[in-house]
Amino acid sequence: MRISTPGLLLAISLVCVLVAPPLSLGETHEAWIDFAPPNEGFEVEMPKPPERTVKQTSTFVGTVEDVSYRAEHGTEVFMATRVDVPAVATFFMSDEALLDSIRDSFLEKGDGAEKSYVDIERDGHEGKKLEFVMHKSTIQQDARAEFFLVDGRMLSFTGIVPKGSSMDAVDRFLGSIDIEE
Repeated sequence: MRISTPGLLLAISLVCVLVAPPLSLGETHEAWIDFAPPNEGFEVEMPKPPERTVKQTSTFVGTVEDVSYRAEHGTEVFMATRVDVPAVATFFMSDEALLDSIRDSFLEKGDGAEKSYVDIERDGHEGKKLEFVMHKSTIQQDARAEFFLVDGRMLSFTGIVPKGSSMDAVDRFLGSIDIEE
């Protein structure tokens, strides 16, 4: 029996398709990276190396430094942020009030509507998990954020996708958070 070259290529292609594990919606074979920026106090998986931005803001309690790491993957956005909380702020506000003010900031900046807001714990650190819809311009996006107060720092981790999209990648990102001691 003789098989033509096109027939052989078709047979090989079919074998490869049948043997390859199926992909679920939103899943790809792309490898994510472990990202652990020096001296930031966390490690997290991201779909690619993020871009780093530093912003300093003068406030009545002193200068606040905000360091963000952002990775975009198609229409998905993943951010890890560290903000040094001025010590004087902790004298006037409880941890709960500080976390609530972080939630309010997320909602205000994203013109967001809260879907849920719950207590969480990760690596022995108490925090909050916020799920919300952002209404920026004409685009609506679903977002999930986890944030913690750790040794005078606020650590936040946010995943954003187009409204109605799978949150699998966001859950992977948030599930990979490791807060250092």
